Amino acid sequence: MKADTFNAIDRLFGSMQMILKIPVYQRNYDWTETNVRRLLEDIKTIVEDGNPHFIGAIVYMESQNSDIGMPEYLIIDGQQRLTSITLLLQALIDLSLDSDPQTAKMIESFLTNQYSPEEYKIKLKPIKSDNIQYQALLNHHLDKIDKNGHIYKNYEVAKKIFSSWINSGIKPREIFTALRNLQVVGISLKKGEDDPQIIFESINSTGVALTNSDLIRNFLLMSDHDQDRLFDEYWLPIENALRRNNDNSQLDLFFRQYVIMKSHSTVVERKVYSTFVKIFKENNLTHESALQELRKYVEIYSAFLYPEESSYSDSVKAYLSDLNQLNQTTCYPFLMHVFADFKNNVINDLTLNNVLKLVTVYLIRRAICNIPSNSLNGLFAYLYSRVFRISTNKNQYYQALNKYIFSQNNKNFVPDDNELRFSLEHDNYYQNLPLSRLLMLDIENGNTKEKLSTSNLTVEHIMPQTLSKSWRQYISDDEHDRYVHTLGNLSITGYNSEMSNKSFEEKKKILKQNSRIQVLNEDVIDKGKWTIQDIINRSKRLADILIKKYYIEPVVDPKIEFENLDKIYLSDPNSATNRKPVSFTLEGSSYYVKTFKDITIKLINILDQDSPERLTKLVGLNWKGTYEKPNPNNSLVICDKQDIDEKIKWHYAEVRDGIYVMVGGSATTIMHVLKVLIDAYNINQDDFCISVRAKK
Repeated sequence: MKADTFNAIDRLFGSMQMILKIPVYQRNYDWTETNVRRLLEDIKTIVEDGNPHFIGAIVYMESQNSDIGMPEYLIIDGQQRLTSITLLLQALIDLSLDSDPQTAKMIESFLTNQYSPEEYKIKLKPIKSDNIQYQALLNHHLDKIDKNGHIYKNYEVAKKIFSSWINSGIKPREIFTALRNLQVVGISLKKGEDDPQIIFESINSTGVALTNSDLIRNFLLMSDHDQDRLFDEYWLPIENALRRNNDNSQLDLFFRQYVIMKSHSTVVERKVYSTFVKIFKENNLTHESALQELRKYVEIYSAFLYPEESSYSDSVKAYLSDLNQLNQTTCYPFLMHVFADFKNNVINDLTLNNVLKLVTVYLIRRAICNIPSNSLNGLFAYLYSRVFRISTNKNQYYQALNKYIFSQNNKNFVPDDNELRFSLEHDNYYQNLPLSRLLMLDIENGNTKEKLSTSNLTVEHIMPQTLSKSWRQYISDDEHDRYVHTLGNLSITGYNSEMSNKSFEEKKKILKQNSRIQVLNEDVIDKGKWTIQDIINRSKRLADILIKKYYIEPVVDPKIEFENLDKIYLSDPNSATNRKPVSFTLEGSSYYVKTFKDITIKLINILDQDSPERLTKLVGLNWKGTYEKPNPNNSLVICDKQDIDEKIKWHYAEVRDGIYVMVGGSATTIMHVLKVLIDAYNINQDDFCISVRAKK
């Protein structure tokens, strides 16, 4: 590797015949107008003071391609700056053609190989997806140019600014001289000795920072001898599926979701690339097999982003559109697994729809209750692996997922109907406009096939946000503040700007004209005035509709387990030693626990709910059966607080009203306590068992 400082244009675009090739593993040309303007400011400074200006590093390697009959150099790093410089040169050529043709001709000799075949005429060869636009610009084929692309936009910026300079008296030749004073550190690599991939990843230059998709593309293509084919066959379709309007953000988000899916764990942004490389190595992938898999999942992922462009059923598209509207991307790693199972015929269309409904309704219910979503990243990262750790659960695919989600009793719980109703009737929904639109469209559309679109509809307040004199006659400021943003006071309309703060009569007239909105407004347009009680009544009606629509029956099948488990019974207390409980089953119903202490507390609470009078009668309950060597001070199972020995008070927990139950001691001791309780409530011991993690 050799490094030296030189003038970029003279050394890299000198009069000699050459090709500067941007390899396919490089990113697209992504410099923005801001980047180009900054470069132009540097050039203006050179024009004014004549001093050279340093703009970063260029890393290049001479290619072994001898077929073209001239030197070919691969640009390993610095292609954004080089491409921008050539756009500036082309802008200067086009401005000089009439006023200074000699300068224009001289500049053109730097950009083109004048005596070469057409294929090698232009010295710089951007990656294929950019080269079409680049060649169209330099050859003046304006009909083939994407006017919204970075290449054309930056060319236009340069042309406009150079034109202003020329109009102020600066000559094109002076601008070109300034361009020739742009200096770089040129790092020349030698094939077989220097590793361009390591240098590419580690170099810090002044251009646009490398994204995860840049690094992954580099990793998969740079060192592969078949990189051109892999780029055309795999990478370009991947990029085209997710890259829209010169924006790579969805491509980068895909790679993060992909590594979360593959690793079954959350992955922070800065760890995406290293996690990808780790997955690649652990699975013994080749560049091509990795690209094949990526393309498969990109096809799935693009349907999440652009449902209407996919080939899935209308119902699947509708669920994906709802998730889009909610901006709930946390579920995508899990759904990538599910859609892959659908493509592999593990599940059918009905199961796919049921799973999508489950996930969508779960997320909507949480959004309605304004439950923070930060814990969902972890849930959806490991959901697939947790549920299907027992492979036979795929035989009951939806049921297993349903049971697992409804079993969440921590931050990921499913809000019940009472919580849902309270939020729907009282909360501020105007603060979450996407959710408001979704709720109201679901009310209006119901189960009809013809759906209203959100594209031209806005959320409107029936009682306005600012009360006019006519409204203040019967609504106080306190009432207004409390109810103005609630669901009962919101509707959707295409006439929002016209409605504004008009009187109720005027608003009602406009709502009637918007005849397609019927279900939402049926208890609005028949009113003489709009009161707080009307808002309350309407909130209840709309809540009834949504609670019914967003209802899912929980699956309680005790046969569905989520890890390899052993069952232990009260008849063998010693079987609990050194075991980790997961759940217990009482008369056919399962309850999740983390410790044996949890079992005792949860069991007595369940039994007390069924027979509240029984617990009081059992105060003073002692050991029964064959408990070995019981501590005489520790023989009470159910007792009052004053009966507990101070030395062992930590062995007891209050159940209710000063009544305590024994919860401490070894697992074997607790098994005896459980046996006493089961017997005391006249329950058959065969109807109670504990599931513990299987021994490795």
